[in-house]
Amino acid sequence: MRDTHTPLLEVLDSYLVHRHDLSAATGANYRLAVSCFAQWAEQSLGRPAEIGDVEAGTVEAYLSHRKTTVSAQSARLAWVALRSLAKFLAERHVLHDNGESTLRHVRMPKVKDEARRALSDAEMWHLLEASGGGECGHRDTTVIWTMLGCGLRREELVNLRLGDVDFRERRLHVNAATSKSVHPRDVNVPIETLKALAGYVSDHRLGETDDDAPLFTDRHGKALTGNGVRKLFERLKVKTGIRDLCAHMLRHTWATNFHRSRSGSKFDMQVEGGWTTGRMVERYCKARPFEERRKAPSPFTASRTARAEKEKRPAEKRPSQQRSGLGSVSALDARFARA
Repeated sequence: MRDTHTPLLEVLDSYLVHRHDLSAATGANYRLAVSCFAQWAEQSLGRPAEIGDVEAGTVEAYLSHRKTTVSAQSARLAWVALRSLAKFLAERHVLHDNGESTLRHVRMPKVKDEARRALSDAEMWHLLEASGGGECGHRDTTVIWTMLGCGLRREELVNLRLGDVDFRERRLHVNAATSKSVHPRDVNVPIETLKALAGYVSDHRLGETDDDAPLFTDRHGKALTGNGVRKLFERLKVKTGIRDLCAHMLRHTWATNFHRSRSGSKFDMQVEGGWTTGRMVERYCKARPFEERRKAPSPFTASRTARAEKEKRPAEKRPSQQRSGLGSVSALDARFARA
């Protein structure tokens, strides 16, 4: 029977089973966050961490330590994971405060929202050009085209299967199990990306060819891994000179170009990007470059157009007698008089 003296790590597996709604990556992050807390508690308290240690005072001390020694972002991740664990324990009446979570009053560590940028047009085309060299150049270029054209996350990309690409319908299917949102979705494949995928699959891809085989493979025909993608971008960072280049930057670039090209509405972007809230769309989508904004229609365009259309209406340009129909009768009488 579990009580507050039960070792904390013993409940970790059952907690993650309960949180089956989490993606594999998020579950792994939660496991790591709770394990780091347990390790810190053992060092600080001189004994193995217990369930009872998931209380406000201890957790606040840990978050402060985490923010100072690592980063505010890691402290916020720990706060999210431990709050979720505390809620799980309260629901099972193992550890609670009047039936509610013991951490419900612990505030989330503040994190400065760092500016996230998209690639400029010059950087994007330079990246595509630079990715084509080497033994796996065709694959690497196709990876770049796919991330730029479909806005995929890294884990979604490496978990794609051959059967997930419908070349006829220009559709790419992202499975729920591989998506951070834990929801399946279909993504439109731009024609440029479709051409790159068709050429890669037909002429350069190695490995099995059944529908369940990985879409992107390494030089031995095995599935490309997330670590392989990370190493690819480390090489491209050096090759292109883009110092902050990473795989996730291409997702920001996709969102920005989706908006610039008017590829769909804000809701369309939310669906295609696999976001559950519109707030993430605003976070990823950047404003158009100044040169494009300067060439856009003036804010007075709609007003001028409406005014011009109003002035061009024939009924409003004719005299009032003509609009009432009297003018046409008088003209007819005059014509008969002349006859």
